[in-house]
Amino acid sequence: MYYRFLRFIFACVLLLGWVLPAQAFDLPRIKVTMLMEHEGFLMWYAKKQGFDKQVGVNIDLTILDTNGIDMMNRHRENPSSWDVTCVTSIPLIVGSNQMPLEIVGIANDESNTTGIYVKPDSEILKDKGWNEDYPDVYGSPESIKGKTFAVKNLTPGAYVLVKYLEIFDMDFSDIKVVDLGGKESIQTLEKGEVDGIAILSPDTYLAESKGFKLASTADDIDAELPMMFTVDKKYTEDHGDVIAKMLAAYLLSVEAQIENPRSLTKDYQKFLRKYSNYEFSKEFCEYDILRHSVIPLETQLKMFEKKGNGKSSIHKLEHTMASCLMLLMYDSSTDNYSMTAKRVKNPRFITDKYLKQARRILSNLKK
Repeated sequence: MYYRFLRFIFACVLLLGWVLPAQAFDLPRIKVTMLMEHEGFLMWYAKKQGFDKQVGVNIDLTILDTNGIDMMNRHRENPSSWDVTCVTSIPLIVGSNQMPLEIVGIANDESNTTGIYVKPDSEILKDKGWNEDYPDVYGSPESIKGKTFAVKNLTPGAYVLVKYLEIFDMDFSDIKVVDLGGKESIQTLEKGEVDGIAILSPDTYLAESKGFKLASTADDIDAELPMMFTVDKKYTEDHGDVIAKMLAAYLLSVEAQIENPRSLTKDYQKFLRKYSNYEFSKEFCEYDILRHSVIPLETQLKMFEKKGNGKSSIHKLEHTMASCLMLLMYDSSTDNYSMTAKRVKNPRFITDKYLKQARRILSNLKK
């Protein structure tokens, strides 16, 4: 009896020797806040599939149905609100004033899923390819001038509306603008209170379900909209390995989409249902996944690569938008909107070192 008891104790000690190391030390935690969009879904999918645990990190994920400017403001007001977020250049440039941030990777490209919508009987749809350089774009100076457009101030939608008007040699002085977000702008278009709206996915689903027509996507007018992972510069000082692991987990979701995008449809439906309270059709979810371009790791590294004294592709894009960004600015004194050229110089940094670490992590994982 005594020896059996000792063997039992010895077996328990051996078992604890295997179990305790995995449980005694928590995985490093990183607070990630994403928009309720496709890139938010891929991060959610990485969490759902346990990709974060596989690479050795605990992603504390928050999904918000808001916009990039709000993400920046949240961090300015409360720096502990997130360690990592994901926005386009527009809110990053406009909203990062006095906040040192680092661009560490690309989540996806929103160019095909952001656009201008109008009613099916809009005279804007009567003309297509007015500017021969943009053959797929609907509209003309005559059909657009004096029209009212709803768009959320300082968002990718506002940027796309700027670029849309430019191809007709127009600006915001030629139209009227109402500052409204996606769902609110759709309601105003439905009521006939505006003539057009500039929105992005998944609000595009609601617009299309109501029969509204696409006058132009961002891609049609060469308006690049990459969603970029942005990290608080202070956080990077002691958490470089954690950032790399987070990117590695996300890149596993990217690989899943590249390998079989349609296999993600049901999970995308669940994600949108959970965070939007809307029931999105299987057809839309599949369509939206296919329209969102994801960028493989090796391609991203080439985009971040800097040769000699030249600038990387990411540097060029960021510099172009930061050097002279045309923004929709609200003048509270006159209660009017105007097109303003604003030069912005903010403390943003761009690096590929975490992507390179993520490559090593993924390589070791697949051995």
